[in-house]
Amino acid sequence: MLNLDFIRQHPDVVLNGLRKRHDEQNIQALNTILQLTEQRRVLATRSDALYISLKQLKETLHNAPVAKRSELSKQIKATTQDVRALESQITDIASHLHLLLLNMPNIPHESVPEGMDDEDDREELRWGEPLTFHFEPEAHWDVGAHLGIFDSESALRIAGSRFMTLKGMGARLERALISFMLDVHTREHGYTEIMPPFLVKRSVMQGAGQLPKFENQAYQSSEDELFLNPTAEVPLIGMHSDTILPPETLPLRYVAWTSAFRREVGATSRARGLLRLHQFNKIELFQYVEPQLSYTTLEQMLSHAESILRQLDLPYRVVTLCSANLPFSSAKTFDIQVWTPGQNCYMEISSVSNCETFQTRRANIRYRPNGTAHAEYPHTLNASGLAVGRTMAAILETYQQADGSVVVPKVLRPFMGTALLTPS
Repeated sequence: MLNLDFIRQHPDVVLNGLRKRHDEQNIQALNTILQLTEQRRVLATRSDALYISLKQLKETLHNAPVAKRSELSKQIKATTQDVRALESQITDIASHLHLLLLNMPNIPHESVPEGMDDEDDREELRWGEPLTFHFEPEAHWDVGAHLGIFDSESALRIAGSRFMTLKGMGARLERALISFMLDVHTREHGYTEIMPPFLVKRSVMQGAGQLPKFENQAYQSSEDELFLNPTAEVPLIGMHSDTILPPETLPLRYVAWTSAFRREVGATSRARGLLRLHQFNKIELFQYVEPQLSYTTLEQMLSHAESILRQLDLPYRVVTLCSANLPFSSAKTFDIQVWTPGQNCYMEISSVSNCETFQTRRANIRYRPNGTAHAEYPHTLNASGLAVGRTMAAILETYQQADGSVVVPKVLRPFMGTALLTPS
């Protein structure tokens, strides 16, 4: 959430940020926020004046002769009603302002390229050379079907469309990837592993920036007012909501494996196999850091996510998202896109974002810097480390053989107990 005082004092900065995002709706909302803020100021001034008048009337009544007390009591009653009416208006304005602020996105960092679509994303690097096949490589949904590890028909019977049942070595490969990624991030990168609840409160979804904007994408239990976790980023924010972190605890480095649940409203029919599912597994990296360290940490977290692809020997590229493609809560985001030879394209497999104080303000998470009594908001950063299903898709497409088998990457063989997946 953006700071209202910052918006009021620096409206041009906010306006320029919204223009970079090409967010016409919130450009209009910004004008409304400024107008409502001024209205609230005027009403608060009038209310303060009436409070002073009311106090004086009560003091006068205390010492007034009996003949004047009836009239003074009427004035006190009328003034009290006026104060309550003003307070009601101020409360209504505050509620309206809060809703507008909840829907206002983060301001892009100055280093974010301006643009409208994927063509305007800035490529930063490429790693690895895409393999040359002496046969026509298949997409992962065909590879998985030939191996007998994907069962979309049973998933359809169980839950409907956009779900997948993994069988045999497919289920083992999913589990192997989860274990491998968690081991790398905990043992090599120093993250603390967290296994959070998969159901979260509305307030936690709001604190993470998921609500109200993405409510139509969320699964929820209306009776309990709980939401199925759309990403582990959400419960990792909820862990510390409404708290002040001791200064010596920063940075906090968390890694969590969860299933993520998304309605995927607007998903195209072209998304097949393990793409755009309603339920999928993901390893999430999350850090709370002091503000002056957050952009160094962003580069560090990018390298942590990249290391998984490098150890799996999967070619990829890194792009900086342009301003219009920035996630709602993010000030700057890198996307890692893995090469998928069966689809002949780069596919997003991780987003690495710096949200600065956007989430900690919404969730009321603060810390006290060493030697100070004043509590400040830490910065939060998140990264997929990685999306497990998409990693499996890239492995199946990259390591497929002409006979329909798939070579298991070396780092996964201890988890898999085999070096080759063969059709069953």
